[in-house]
Amino acid sequence: MDVQLDDKPLPRDKLLDAPGKRQLMAAALRLSSTSRSLNSIGLRELAREAGLNPNTFYRHFRDVDDLGLALIEDISSQLRQPLRELRREAAERAVRGGKFNLPMLFGIDLQRGRRVTHETVQLFFDFVDQHPTVFLIGVRELHGASPRLRQALIAVMDEFAADMTEDIGNFKLLPANLDAAQVRQISYMVSHNLFGQVLDYLGQPERQAAIRALAEEQIIMLFAGAAVLKSLGQLQLPAC
Repeated sequence: MDVQLDDKPLPRDKLLDAPGKRQLMAAALRLSSTSRSLNSIGLRELAREAGLNPNTFYRHFRDVDDLGLALIEDISSQLRQPLRELRREAAERAVRGGKFNLPMLFGIDLQRGRRVTHETVQLFFDFVDQHPTVFLIGVRELHGASPRLRQALIAVMDEFAADMTEDIGNFKLLPANLDAAQVRQISYMVSHNLFGQVLDYLGQPERQAAIRALAEEQIIMLFAGAAVLKSLGQLQLPAC
C-alpha cells in the first residue's frame, strides 16, 4: 500500500455499520471484477473509486487483505444460514410429501436426498448469480498470492462442509453405517466441488442449467457411492 497512518482500524463488530466501509468494499469489487487480484489495487486508486479520502481506508481496514477478509465474511454470513434453513425445510417437505416414488438404496432415502440436494444446489447458484463478482474474486484468491485470503476461503468451505455434516445427521439423510468423520470428508469434497464449478458456471452462461444439474448428480453419486461401498466393506477414505 502507498499510505500508512497510525489510526487504528475499527473493531470487526463495529466495522459492519461504519461509514465508508461499504463504499470501499464495493469499490474493491468493481476494480477486481475482471482479472485483477485484490493485492494489485493501490490504496489511492481504491479510495478514488470509492469517492473517499485515502486516509479513510485505515479507519476501516488494516490492509487490503483485511478488506478481502471482510468481503469473504460478508458473503459467507449471507449464504451459510439460508442454506441450512433450506436443507431443513426441504427435508421436512420431502417427509410430508407422502408416498415416495424412488426406492431406498442401501438405507439411503433417495427421494429426500434428491429433493434436499436439488434445493441446496439451486440456492447456491442463485446466490452466485446475485453476487458474481464476489465469487470470481474468491475463486481467484483461492489460488492467489495472499496466504490469509486462501486460508479464509478454505475455512469458509470447511464451515459449509461442517454444516452439511451436521444437517445430514440431524435429518437422517444417510444410513447410520457412515460415521460422522466419513460424512464430513464427503461433505468437504462436495463443498469444494461446488465452489470449484463457479468459474465454469459464470463463464459459460449457455451451460448454466447443465452445470446445476451436474452438480446435483455429483453430490448424489458421492454420498450414494460412499454408502454402497461402506455396506460392501469397500469404502477406503483416508484418515484425516
